[in-house]
Amino acid sequence: MFKPPKGQREAARDVFTGSVALLANALAFAVALLLTGPAYNATNPFISGYLASQYGAVMGDLGSILWGLIVAVTVFAFARASLATAITLGGLAIAARLF
Repeated sequence: MFKPPKGQREAARDVFTGSVALLANALAFAVALLLTGPAYNATNPFISGYLASQYGAVMGDLGSILWGLIVAVTVFAFARASLATAITLGGLAIAARLF
């Protein structure tokens, strides 16, 4: 129903966490653009060769496409988690020095 108004401290915390999430997402997207290609090119021959030898040439091709999506999502997720942690700890370190 109705939520009580948030205190100033909670509102500031919400702004900080929202900003951290937005910054982490933007930087993780940039990292994913830079690292997905090399990671995919390094691992795709093994994955597509393995799938083709075990399940046929069609699965090798389909698996290659799916592997590209898996690599992109994995790189983005690891980058986002790492960057969000680093940004949060950096903000806390700055706040500890100021106060």
